Amino acid sequence: MRISQALAFIICLSFQPLVSAEELQSLFNGKNLDGWAGQSGFWSVQDGSIVGETTKDKPAKPNTFLIWQGGDVSDFELTCKVRFRGNNSGVQYRSEVTDPEKFALKGYQADLHPKAEYFGMMYGEKTGRGIIATRFQRAVAGPKGKAKVIASIGDPDQKLVDWDWNTLRIVAVGNQLVHQVNGVNTMELTDNHTEAFSKGVLGLQLHAGAPMRVEFKDIQYRSLAGKEGKAVLKAAIEK
Repeated sequence: MRISQALAFIICLSFQPLVSAEELQSLFNGKNLDGWAGQSGFWSVQDGSIVGETTKDKPAKPNTFLIWQGGDVSDFELTCKVRFRGNNSGVQYRSEVTDPEKFALKGYQADLHPKAEYFGMMYGEKTGRGIIATRFQRAVAGPKGKAKVIASIGDPDQKLVDWDWNTLRIVAVGNQLVHQVNGVNTMELTDNHTEAFSKGVLGLQLHAGAPMRVEFKDIQYRSLAGKEGKAVLKAAIEK
């Protein structure tokens, strides 16, 4: 190999990614609910989307979830497209099953809410912590009590509409958790709480209360580890 060719080869290598990212895998085949489990009568597949729906005559009691059957998630990246109306929804992760018959979960939730300040926030489902960090907050939670807000993030002029298709992205690495909606960070949390979750199941929420409908599609997931996880997290926070 001539010197000029060698230099070109070295330069080319210098622009390659430092980590080889595992490909995102689809968790939904667009046809049926294979690989998922939920309470009968609430979930279906319509026009290539997972649909969860409650009515006045058939409400959810309590909040119920469609749970992915692929095992626990820990450090990971997930993206999906979602729209909802009538009530709030969310993507539950690193969670525990508290009622197998009602498919109730306890853990972290990327909350999807029609109110602007809650759209993409962090909610502690059945944890007693309630709202951990709202939209526009970068927060750090200590061993006890409420999380401390250390910075404002995101775009206050970004308009989010519940019944539009919105792209939700979750990045979870160690005790650092990031939520994004339509490419903009909505919440960043460093969770040092004694009741922080390091792993658990993944689920899609149907909320108790008013009749509602939620639709999910293009659900993409990959686990993260080591340098790859740190790189993905760093890029998500710097976005």
